[in-house]
Amino acid sequence: MWKCVRRGLLHLIAWLACGLLVATVAVGWLGAGRLVEPPRRVLQDYHRERLDQPAAFGLRITAYTGPQQTPCLLVEPEPSRNRNSWRGTELRQSLQSSLPWGTVVGTVVMLHGHTGRKEDHLPSCERFCAAGFRCLLLDLPGHGDHPAPHATFGKKESALVEALVDDLPGRFAISPEPLFLYGVSQGAAIALQTAARHPERWAGVISVSSFAALDRTLTHSAEAFAPNHAEWAPLATASVGCAAWFRAGYTPWEIQPIRVAQKLTMPVMIVHGREDRFIPFTDAEALFSRIPSSRKVLRPVEGAGHDNMLSTDAKHLYPEMCRFLLEARSR
Repeated sequence: MWKCVRRGLLHLIAWLACGLLVATVAVGWLGAGRLVEPPRRVLQDYHRERLDQPAAFGLRITAYTGPQQTPCLLVEPEPSRNRNSWRGTELRQSLQSSLPWGTVVGTVVMLHGHTGRKEDHLPSCERFCAAGFRCLLLDLPGHGDHPAPHATFGKKESALVEALVDDLPGRFAISPEPLFLYGVSQGAAIALQTAARHPERWAGVISVSSFAALDRTLTHSAEAFAPNHAEWAPLATASVGCAAWFRAGYTPWEIQPIRVAQKLTMPVMIVHGREDRFIPFTDAEALFSRIPSSRKVLRPVEGAGHDNMLSTDAKHLYPEMCRFLLEARSR
């Protein structure tokens, strides 16, 4: 009798173990799918408005295909000062800018967030162009209209950004320097990693809502998704990581902006929402503490979460970011 009971318990344990294994693999595969092959965001109405009538927003937009078949937009200030948008007008009034409208004093490479696309930056371009910058927008791999299937959070994107910048002088007969990096969330993490590869190339970096380490962000997300079972979060992260390696050839543990932060010797501005529940403010503090630059700024945004970061205090935040870029030119 006891042998039968024991055999039954062993069978039950084996079935439970198999069930747990199947569930872990399924969670990892599905999670990695969203991580490395995020849903592609389609053009929104506010994108089309600016693409169809850029001059009405103070912009001149040139669409082109860059290296690695990357869809790009080169966004510059519309030469006629009478065509400035209310965002640009408000920005220049806040800066008390003495630069003639249409003047370009540098290039900002703008990197979008996970599941985003290059056109998401167009409202921000209205401000940056009004301050005197041209903006280079690109669809990151795995996003928008980029033909590459996988997002790699900087593992491959950093070299792509450098290739796109190198392509500008020959394609447009311009001198893009000084060069700046600006990124939001995933894009911010890519910006920090890109700047660390060749710090001498970049006059400054603005990081908005970057994570410090991708694996910790995934674990934090798993804990938030199932707070009553937080003890399983590390297993979920490990499963997603293994599946990401199988699907796209990298793991979350390789994506660590905090590991390269000590190489950031240029001016760096870290912007982060105090109420960010997806990437906590402690990530911003950790990154800031590792950056050796004497010209670094930590800018908390009170009351802001992850998705409403730029809109929460836009009236003050954009002038501060533009002023930071203008001052960084002279480093």
